[in-house]
Amino acid sequence: MRKLILLCFLLFFTCSKDDSTMDPLCCVSESIIYEPSESLKDLANFAVGNIVSANKILTNNQFKNVLLNDFNSITAENDMKMANIFIGPNSYDFSDGDVIVDFAQQNGVRVFGHTLIWHSSIPNWLQNYSGTDDEFEQLIENYIKSTVSHFSQQKIVIDGEEVPVVAAWDVVNEAFTSQAENSIFRQRIGDDYLEKCFTWAREADQDVKLFYNDYKIESIPSKLNQVLNLIDDFRSNNIPIDGIGLQMHIDHVDPNLVQIKNHLDQIIERDILIHFSELDITVNRSMDISELTYERALSQENRYRNVVETYRRVPLENRFGITLWGMRDIDSWLLNHHNNPLEYPLLFDTGYNAKIAHRGFADGLIE
Repeated sequence: MRKLILLCFLLFFTCSKDDSTMDPLCCVSESIIYEPSESLKDLANFAVGNIVSANKILTNNQFKNVLLNDFNSITAENDMKMANIFIGPNSYDFSDGDVIVDFAQQNGVRVFGHTLIWHSSIPNWLQNYSGTDDEFEQLIENYIKSTVSHFSQQKIVIDGEEVPVVAAWDVVNEAFTSQAENSIFRQRIGDDYLEKCFTWAREADQDVKLFYNDYKIESIPSKLNQVLNLIDDFRSNNIPIDGIGLQMHIDHVDPNLVQIKNHLDQIIERDILIHFSELDITVNRSMDISELTYERALSQENRYRNVVETYRRVPLENRFGITLWGMRDIDSWLLNHHNNPLEYPLLFDTGYNAKIAHRGFADGLIE
């Protein structure tokens, strides 16, 4: 009990005013935090990842310590997206991505490249490009090949084998939406722009794994069917594709676990790599709580356990890993996306204390 009192005392004085305003978990209750006995990466027989930024790597030692303790895969939240890299015609700024890849190489951690093509990450100059459609297509081909090639050079040793630091790319992200259907890529390259993007990525690197990434594959039958059709169409036309990323932005009660398993099983039947690529689990979508209660935290713990156990349905050779979309609750994109500062979707609180959600994830890893 004295340890808990000391912890709350320290957190009260170390959390910033902004943090404590945003996150009622600045001083957490004993029932919601716990002390992990083993790291997630040591318990797992597949990669366990989290998102990073160049700024956090350069400035936040506490973040890095927690990251390297629990995770062995990292994804750039924004720094390796087109809008951050593609600064002009045939002109690229790889500096932030280089910080991330250098950090990964120094620490024996793999990088999952995210993302080459996404309709929500188009630089203004490209959106307004006045050249011909053929010139536009050539720009995109050059960008994909230059980016994939640039980040293919560095190596790390994993399990005694030298492998590329950047192990995979989300080549195209969220193509099956109304916005993507009307995006500049489809308008100017054509309906076959996905096929071309995957082909260009493979031409730039014969070894990197190429993924299609999307949300609600686990819950919307029409989205699942679009992804299954993409896999089948690519394979029948000899278009390279190695894996599917299911983002898994889900809630503690929805979607139904039976539905998640059913959708996952249909992808498993395609014998393809599977990545739970952006996992977080909300507990306050209805905004009915003003702080994280034990009952809601317990529901989230059980949900994390069930999700990880469900992922283990994937054959071992097809497991490409699970990536959490954030470290601390206060850092989650969902707070702004849902306009709800009282959301708690991740494994750690503001003070980098592991919540019982972390225990649920860990328990789900145990075979």
